[in-house]
Amino acid sequence: MTTKGRPREPDLEDLVRRLRAGSEEAGPLREELLRRASPLVHDVIEESFENSGFSSEELFRAGYLGLLNAAYNAQLARGKGFSDYAKNLIKGEIRQHIRDAVRRAPIPRWLKDLNRQIEAAEARLLRETGRLPTLSELADAVNITEQGIAEIFKAREALNYVSLGAEQRLSDPAPQIDPSRIESKRPDPLPIQHRIRIAKALEELAELQQFLFRSLFPPARP
Repeated sequence: MTTKGRPREPDLEDLVRRLRAGSEEAGPLREELLRRASPLVHDVIEESFENSGFSSEELFRAGYLGLLNAAYNAQLARGKGFSDYAKNLIKGEIRQHIRDAVRRAPIPRWLKDLNRQIEAAEARLLRETGRLPTLSELADAVNITEQGIAEIFKAREALNYVSLGAEQRLSDPAPQIDPSRIESKRPDPLPIQHRIRIAKALEELAELQQFLFRSLFPPARP
């Protein structure tokens, strides 16, 4: 059998079975499995990431990490053939690599938390009234002004989303959020605008912590 012009080695599953059986030659078997299965990385790139805007060499390096994961954890395939199992892990690594490489400034944690709070209030009001709430009712439920709710909504479409295609990324949502417009609707001992300032300060401290960790454990040089 061939895949896009490349011969497919016929005995990947035999190698996997021998690995699962606890062969004393696990090291050489795994190396052979990686050698014979490496065309799967090229297959995944051609099938799903040809228009990603990244070079095949860069995507191959990312996808190979997924193949390594599959080769060293073949017992987790849970009834799937090794090729299908490996391709899923390869795709996952490549997707993550692309998204890490092109992701814009991350959505702050406090904004994600406000989104979850709004979703929970919407679900509760729907259960209580049997209909979807108006913007005013939602604002009352979470004690945030309607203007503030509208500002939070700007971020919803962009949460954790990046297109995998180079052309599609040109139209990815990139909202500009103005936190100063998010205020409590009613008096509150700790108004939302004050809580946002505290959360932003804590996130800045977390960024400093991450910088220190990266300095202590820098990535290996290629």
